[in-house]
Amino acid sequence: MVLDRFSLKGKVAIVTGAGRGIGKGIATAFAEAGADVACVDQNAESAHTVAEEVRGTGRRALAVACDVRDEDQVAGMVESTRDHFGRIDILVNNAGSAIFRPALQTSRRAWDAMLIENLTSAFLCSKAVGVVMLEQKSGSIISISSRESQIPSLGMIAYGVAKAGVNSLTRTLAWELAPYVRVNAILPGGVLTEGSAPVLEPLKDRIIDGTPLKRMGLPEDIALAAIYLASSASDWVTGKLFEIDGGIEFVPVTSKQVDGV
Repeated sequence: MVLDRFSLKGKVAIVTGAGRGIGKGIATAFAEAGADVACVDQNAESAHTVAEEVRGTGRRALAVACDVRDEDQVAGMVESTRDHFGRIDILVNNAGSAIFRPALQTSRRAWDAMLIENLTSAFLCSKAVGVVMLEQKSGSIISISSRESQIPSLGMIAYGVAKAGVNSLTRTLAWELAPYVRVNAILPGGVLTEGSAPVLEPLKDRIIDGTPLKRMGLPEDIALAAIYLASSASDWVTGKLFEIDGGIEFVPVTSKQVDGV
Protein backbone atom coordinates (compact mmCIF):
# COMPACT_ATOMS: atom_id res chain seq x y z
CA MET A 1 0.00 0.00 0.00
CA VAL A 2 1.37 3.39 -0.96
CA LEU A 3 0.26 4.98 2.32
CA ASP A 4 2.47 2.55 4.22
CA ARG A 5 5.42 4.54 2.88
CA PHE A 6 4.44 7.39 5.23
CA SER A 7 4.63 5.19 8.33
CA LEU A 8 7.44 5.72 10.84
CA LYS A 9 6.85 2.39 12.55
CA GLY A 10 10.08 0.95 13.91
CA LYS A 11 11.95 4.27 13.48
CA VAL A 12 13.78 6.17 16.21
CA ALA A 13 13.73 9.98 16.06
CA ILE A 14 15.54 12.75 17.88
CA VAL A 15 13.63 16.05 18.02
CA THR A 16 15.46 19.03 19.49
CA GLY A 17 13.50 21.87 21.03
CA ALA A 18 10.75 19.31 21.63
CA GLY A 19 9.41 20.94 24.76
CA ARG A 20 6.92 23.23 23.06
CA GLY A 21 5.68 24.71 19.80
CA ILE A 22 6.77 23.21 16.50
CA GLY A 23 9.14 20.76 18.20
CA LYS A 24 6.39 19.39 20.41
CA GLY A 25 4.08 19.14 17.40
CA ILE A 26 6.67 17.15 15.47
CA ALA A 27 7.53 14.85 18.40
CA THR A 28 3.91 13.90 19.06
CA ALA A 29 3.09 13.57 15.35
CA PHE A 30 6.06 11.26 14.85
CA ALA A 31 4.78 9.10 17.70
CA GLU A 32 1.33 8.92 16.11
CA ALA A 33 3.05 7.85 12.88
CA GLY A 34 4.77 5.00 14.76
CA ALA A 35 8.19 6.37 15.79
CA ASP A 36 9.92 6.15 19.13
CA VAL A 37 11.11 9.61 20.10
CA ALA A 38 13.96 11.18 22.06
CA CYS A 39 12.44 14.45 23.24
CA VAL A 40 15.35 16.86 23.62
CA ASP A 41 15.00 20.25 25.25
CA GLN A 42 17.07 22.61 27.36
CA ASN A 43 14.19 22.61 29.84
CA ALA A 44 14.17 19.16 31.48
CA GLU A 45 10.59 19.49 32.75
CA SER A 46 9.27 20.32 29.28
CA ALA A 47 11.17 17.39 27.77
CA HIS A 48 9.65 15.00 30.30
CA THR A 49 6.14 16.36 29.73
CA VAL A 50 6.30 15.78 25.97
CA ALA A 51 7.92 12.37 26.49
CA GLU A 52 4.89 11.39 28.56
CA GLU A 53 2.61 12.47 25.71
CA VAL A 54 4.64 10.28 23.34
CA ARG A 55 4.27 7.32 25.69
CA GLY A 56 0.53 7.98 25.76
CA THR A 57 0.40 7.01 22.08
CA GLY A 58 1.96 3.63 22.89
CA ARG A 59 5.43 4.52 21.65
CA ARG A 60 8.69 4.55 23.58
CA ALA A 61 10.14 7.90 24.61
CA LEU A 62 13.28 9.31 26.15
CA ALA A 63 13.45 12.76 27.74
CA VAL A 64 16.87 14.39 27.40
CA ALA A 65 17.83 17.74 28.90
CA CYS A 66 20.43 19.16 26.54
CA ASP A 67 21.81 22.52 25.49
CA VAL A 68 22.40 21.87 21.79
CA ARG A 69 24.82 24.80 21.64
CA ASP A 70 27.28 22.72 23.68
CA GLU A 71 29.22 20.07 21.73
CA ASP A 72 29.83 17.85 24.76
CA GLN A 73 26.16 17.88 25.73
CA VAL A 74 25.19 17.05 22.15
CA ALA A 75 27.57 14.08 22.14
CA GLY A 76 26.07 12.85 25.40
CA MET A 77 22.53 13.27 24.08
CA VAL A 78 23.29 11.24 20.96
CA GLU A 79 25.03 8.53 22.98
CA SER A 80 22.12 8.32 25.43
CA THR A 81 19.61 8.03 22.61
CA ARG A 82 21.57 5.33 20.82
CA ASP A 83 22.11 3.38 24.06
CA HIS A 84 18.42 3.59 24.92
CA PHE A 85 16.92 2.71 21.53
CA GLY A 86 19.77 0.95 19.76
CA ARG A 87 19.73 3.17 16.67
CA ILE A 88 18.86 6.64 15.37
CA ASP A 89 16.89 6.95 12.14
CA ILE A 90 15.70 10.57 12.17
CA LEU A 91 17.07 13.86 13.45
CA VAL A 92 14.99 17.02 13.53
CA ASN A 93 17.03 20.15 14.19
CA ASN A 94 14.28 22.33 15.58
CA ALA A 95 15.85 24.10 18.57
CA GLY A 96 16.45 27.80 18.05
CA SER A 97 15.25 31.29 18.87
CA ALA A 98 14.91 34.76 17.41
CA ILE A 99 15.57 38.32 18.47
CA PHE A 100 13.82 41.27 16.91
CA ARG A 101 16.19 44.16 16.28
CA PRO A 102 17.05 46.16 13.16
CA ALA A 103 20.57 45.68 11.81
CA LEU A 104 22.05 48.86 13.26
CA GLN A 105 20.66 48.03 16.71
CA THR A 106 22.01 44.47 16.71
CA SER A 107 25.03 44.06 18.95
CA ARG A 108 27.90 41.70 18.23
CA ARG A 109 26.80 39.64 21.22
CA ALA A 110 23.26 39.28 19.88
CA TRP A 111 24.58 38.45 16.40
CA ASP A 112 26.83 35.70 17.74
CA ALA A 113 24.04 34.32 19.92
CA MET A 114 21.68 33.96 16.96
CA LEU A 115 24.26 32.12 14.86
CA ILE A 116 25.14 29.77 17.70
CA GLU A 117 21.54 29.05 18.69
CA ASN A 118 20.18 28.53 15.18
CA LEU A 119 23.09 27.46 12.97
CA THR A 120 25.91 26.07 15.12
CA SER A 121 23.44 23.93 17.08
CA ALA A 122 22.12 22.36 13.85
CA PHE A 123 25.69 21.69 12.70
CA LEU A 124 26.71 20.06 15.99
CA CYS A 125 23.66 17.79 16.10
CA SER A 126 23.89 16.88 12.41
CA LYS A 127 27.59 16.05 12.76
CA ALA A 128 27.09 13.83 15.81
CA VAL A 129 24.04 12.01 14.45
CA GLY A 130 25.47 11.84 10.92
CA VAL A 131 28.28 9.59 12.16
CA VAL A 132 25.72 7.15 13.58
CA MET A 133 23.58 7.22 10.44
CA LEU A 134 26.55 6.58 8.15
CA GLU A 135 27.46 3.55 10.26
CA GLN A 136 23.88 2.33 9.83
CA LYS A 137 23.91 3.31 6.15
CA SER A 138 20.52 4.97 6.56
CA GLY A 139 18.92 8.04 8.07
CA SER A 140 17.08 11.31 7.54
CA ILE A 141 18.08 14.72 8.87
CA ILE A 142 15.49 17.50 8.82
CA SER A 143 16.32 21.06 9.85
CA ILE A 144 13.68 23.63 10.67
CA SER A 145 14.81 26.76 8.88
CA SER A 146 12.53 29.73 8.17
CA ARG A 147 11.04 31.73 5.31
CA GLU A 148 13.03 34.60 6.83
CA SER A 149 16.08 32.93 5.29
CA GLN A 150 14.87 33.73 1.77
CA ILE A 151 13.26 37.15 2.08
CA PRO A 152 14.42 40.50 3.48
CA SER A 153 14.42 39.71 7.19
CA LEU A 154 13.55 43.20 8.37
CA GLY A 155 13.98 43.73 12.07
CA MET A 156 15.59 40.32 12.63
CA ILE A 157 18.68 40.27 10.46
CA ALA A 158 20.76 37.94 12.63
CA TYR A 159 18.00 35.33 12.71
CA GLY A 160 17.48 35.48 8.95
CA VAL A 161 21.19 35.14 8.26
CA ALA A 162 21.49 32.20 10.67
CA LYS A 163 18.61 30.40 8.99
CA ALA A 164 20.12 31.08 5.56
CA GLY A 165 23.17 29.27 6.93
CA VAL A 166 20.94 26.34 7.86
CA ASN A 167 19.82 26.18 4.22
CA SER A 168 23.43 26.03 3.04
CA LEU A 169 24.25 23.42 5.69
CA THR A 170 21.34 21.34 4.39
CA ARG A 171 22.46 21.42 0.77
CA THR A 172 26.08 20.64 1.61
CA LEU A 173 25.35 17.78 4.00
CA ALA A 174 22.97 16.27 1.45
CA TRP A 175 25.99 15.74 -0.80
CA GLU A 176 28.50 14.80 1.88
CA LEU A 177 26.26 12.22 3.56
CA ALA A 178 24.78 10.74 0.37
CA PRO A 179 23.70 8.18 -0.63
CA TYR A 180 22.89 6.77 2.80
CA VAL A 181 21.59 9.84 4.65
CA ARG A 182 19.01 12.23 3.26
CA VAL A 183 19.16 15.86 4.43
CA ASN A 184 16.35 18.38 3.90
CA ALA A 185 14.95 21.52 5.50
CA ILE A 186 11.51 22.94 6.18
CA LEU A 187 11.02 26.71 5.93
CA PRO A 188 7.93 27.66 7.96
CA GLY A 189 6.13 30.92 7.55
CA GLY A 190 4.30 32.52 10.47
CA VAL A 191 3.39 29.68 12.83
CA LEU A 192 1.51 30.58 15.99
CA THR A 193 2.91 28.85 19.08
CA GLU A 194 3.15 29.79 22.73
CA GLY A 195 6.66 31.02 22.01
CA SER A 196 5.94 33.04 18.87
CA ALA A 197 2.55 34.45 19.87
CA PRO A 198 3.86 37.53 21.75
CA VAL A 199 5.65 38.66 18.58
CA LEU A 200 3.27 37.41 15.87
CA GLU A 201 -0.07 38.33 17.44
CA PRO A 202 0.40 42.11 16.90
CA LEU A 203 1.32 41.40 13.26
CA LYS A 204 -1.29 38.68 12.72
CA ASP A 205 -3.71 40.65 10.52
CA ARG A 206 -0.89 41.98 8.35
CA ILE A 207 0.56 38.49 7.88
CA ILE A 208 -2.81 36.93 7.05
CA ASP A 209 -3.56 39.68 4.53
CA GLY A 210 -0.34 38.77 2.71
CA THR A 211 -1.02 35.03 2.83
CA PRO A 212 -3.05 33.46 0.00
CA LEU A 213 -4.49 30.76 2.29
CA LYS A 214 -5.61 33.42 4.77
CA ARG A 215 -4.51 31.91 8.06
CA MET A 216 -1.49 31.53 10.27
CA GLY A 217 0.36 28.25 10.38
CA LEU A 218 -0.04 25.61 13.07
CA PRO A 219 2.60 23.23 14.47
CA GLU A 220 0.87 20.27 12.80
CA ASP A 221 1.29 21.92 9.39
CA ILE A 222 5.04 21.66 9.88
CA ALA A 223 4.81 18.23 11.53
CA LEU A 224 3.04 16.74 8.51
CA ALA A 225 5.82 17.91 6.21
CA ALA A 226 8.35 16.45 8.64
CA ILE A 227 6.61 13.07 8.56
CA TYR A 228 6.94 13.03 4.78
CA LEU A 229 10.65 13.87 4.91
CA ALA A 230 11.31 11.38 7.72
CA SER A 231 9.51 8.51 6.03
CA SER A 232 10.34 6.32 3.05
CA ALA A 233 7.76 8.30 1.07
CA SER A 234 10.60 10.78 0.42
CA ASP A 235 13.30 8.24 -0.37
CA TRP A 236 14.23 10.13 -3.56
CA VAL A 237 14.37 13.56 -1.91
CA THR A 238 17.51 15.18 -0.50
CA GLY A 239 19.12 18.61 -0.36
CA LYS A 240 15.76 20.37 -0.73
CA LEU A 241 14.13 23.31 1.03
CA PHE A 242 10.38 22.98 1.61
CA GLU A 243 8.46 26.25 2.04
CA ILE A 244 5.46 25.55 4.30
CA ASP A 245 4.02 29.03 4.62
CA GLY A 246 0.49 29.34 3.25
CA GLY A 247 1.88 30.79 0.02
CA ILE A 248 3.17 34.05 1.55
CA GLU A 249 5.84 35.93 -0.38
CA PHE A 250 6.84 38.97 1.66
CA VAL A 251 5.07 41.09 4.26
CA PRO A 252 7.13 44.25 5.00
CA VAL A 253 7.55 44.94 8.70
CA THR A 254 8.97 48.30 9.72
CA SER A 255 11.50 48.83 12.49
CA LYS A 256 8.84 50.77 14.39
CA GLN A 257 6.50 47.77 14.29
CA VAL A 258 9.25 45.47 15.48
CA ASP A 259 10.17 47.81 18.34
CA GLY A 260 6.55 47.80 19.39
CA VAL A 261 6.08 44.05 19.79
